[in-house]
Amino acid sequence: MGRLIAIYTALVLILGGGFIWLLAALLYPGEVSRPTEAMAPETVLSQVSEQAPLDLGGLEPSPLPLSMPLSCDPGVDCWPLKYVDLDPSKGRRDYQCGAMTVDGHKGVDFAISDPRRLNRNEVPVLAAATGKVVGIRDEMPDVNIRIAGKASLKGRDCGNGIRIDHGGGWVSQYCHLKRGSVAVKAGDTVVSGDRIGLVGLSGSTEFLHLHVQFEKDGKVVDPFVGLGADESACGLGKAPLWKESVLRSFRYSAPLIQASGIAAEAPDTLGVSEGKYTDPKISPDAPLLVLWTDLYGLRKGDRVSMRFTGADGAVLAETDWVQAKSQLRTFKYIGKKARQDWPKGNYRGVVQVERPSGPGKNHAVQKVDLKID
Repeated sequence: MGRLIAIYTALVLILGGGFIWLLAALLYPGEVSRPTEAMAPETVLSQVSEQAPLDLGGLEPSPLPLSMPLSCDPGVDCWPLKYVDLDPSKGRRDYQCGAMTVDGHKGVDFAISDPRRLNRNEVPVLAAATGKVVGIRDEMPDVNIRIAGKASLKGRDCGNGIRIDHGGGWVSQYCHLKRGSVAVKAGDTVVSGDRIGLVGLSGSTEFLHLHVQFEKDGKVVDPFVGLGADESACGLGKAPLWKESVLRSFRYSAPLIQASGIAAEAPDTLGVSEGKYTDPKISPDAPLLVLWTDLYGLRKGDRVSMRFTGADGAVLAETDWVQAKSQLRTFKYIGKKARQDWPKGNYRGVVQVERPSGPGKNHAVQKVDLKID
């Protein structure tokens, strides 16, 4: 069985003088893509990625079968961005022995593709297992922590959240929910799949996402590993908590091209997290053009290249490198200053990330096409 290729393409349609984005996903059975997101009304972004087949044979039954914790299209508009830190020291290591975590991280963060979805109330949070609600918080504002500041939290890093007791010592917790969206109260019984809130930006967070964590007798359990696993091993445990359907949907995503785009100014990570460059209004007299990319989970030896071409096909800027060390987030942009008005036509950015070997072996390509009229 050869490598399966998942292709995701964002298509733009013109209706009545306005733009409506249609995200089309074509995938082979059992395979999950990388995220794709239309970055502007006149931009088409597509991504192709390759992954080895996922073998789930021989897994033992889960002691707490977990379903999807949020309603989204895995690999298209949501994906794991951080995993549980399994390194007991000051280092960090996710379940695939990668860098997709931070020191002491206790749960799994599921990122959402477009920060504007916060205001559209589009991403429901779901109970991953049946249980009794034992605590909620629902009054904290949805503000990027880089703007609000740590002092505003007063120890409430989870933000708006829900804690559920599943019996037998098992507890789950959901964090960073949207203010006013919590749909349950303490004492309520929820069933797996019930809507309990909306993904938000409350608490200690810089981007729209859901943090969910699971505990057994007060000890954090990685849902991709389960109980009794060798903490030094790489890969899924013998009895992960997630149901098989979730494991297939949320494949290990590293290296991950979180997003890419074309802008008419030097971008920064705060602007990317807030969607500042999601709808760039680029005119022919823009002072500069840049191609930017936001990468996660690079390891030492990963190969990255960026190439930005103009309307005539000539190269405006390009770079490539071999990653020198493991890093959770790598933000990079390249570009060119204008000497005169930019020629009208199609501009293209291509970002490629290749992991030639080891856990997460993969090759991903993301293309961004922008038309200047």
